[in-house]
Amino acid sequence: MKVLAVPDLHAPFMHRDAVAFLGAVKQKQKPDKVVCLGDEIDAHALSNYDADPDGMSAGDELRRAIEDLQPVYKMFPNVMVCTSNHTARPYRKAYKHGIPRSLMREYRDWLEAPAGWEWRDKWIIDGVHYIHGEGFSGAAGAIKAAQAHMASTVIGHLHSDAGIAFLSNSAKLIWGLNAGWLGDRRAYSMAYGKHLAKRPILGCGIVNRGMPFFLPMVLNRHGRWTGEL
Repeated sequence: MKVLAVPDLHAPFMHRDAVAFLGAVKQKQKPDKVVCLGDEIDAHALSNYDADPDGMSAGDELRRAIEDLQPVYKMFPNVMVCTSNHTARPYRKAYKHGIPRSLMREYRDWLEAPAGWEWRDKWIIDGVHYIHGEGFSGAAGAIKAAQAHMASTVIGHLHSDAGIAFLSNSAKLIWGLNAGWLGDRRAYSMAYGKHLAKRPILGCGIVNRGMPFFLPMVLNRHGRWTGEL
């Protein structure tokens, strides 16, 4: 089984070449399954932190996000999606203000996603765990997640770290893969990271027959994808 792990898109604040990059990866890798690691939208206007007063309203942001996700939906009509902190913001707002879950629509409905998109906290394919990665941090976040699950694990969530780490004992070898992200670091929603020393790492993950690979999205000096894989 070959699995494509699509990391955080943060629509409508995706990198402008993210769709082209994913299309090229799909064509070259021909994955059997696709997992979205979460944060498919940003929902900046619904953050518990201060939202940009000059930014889009929550309604306008959602409409833009749905529009930007259309080519992703068309490219990948069947996706296993990991629930995540950004996409769950509407539900967390509702919970905070006492609105019961029964009154809220499902992800697929308000994101206008294809019938083949399904959300779960965790997916397991060929023994590999796929989660968003909330609760883990730092360059070792992916291998910490693998240790916590006692199984090889793929995460997104940690934009400034990507790659693979292995861990073994006398009985078992496991690994953690951080698949990076596919957002636009220059977007106003990412202003909190403006002065961080570490820059976000663009790319995605491939798990082929249980072995992990990180595919970086390499940019030129103008911030555009080079077109090479």
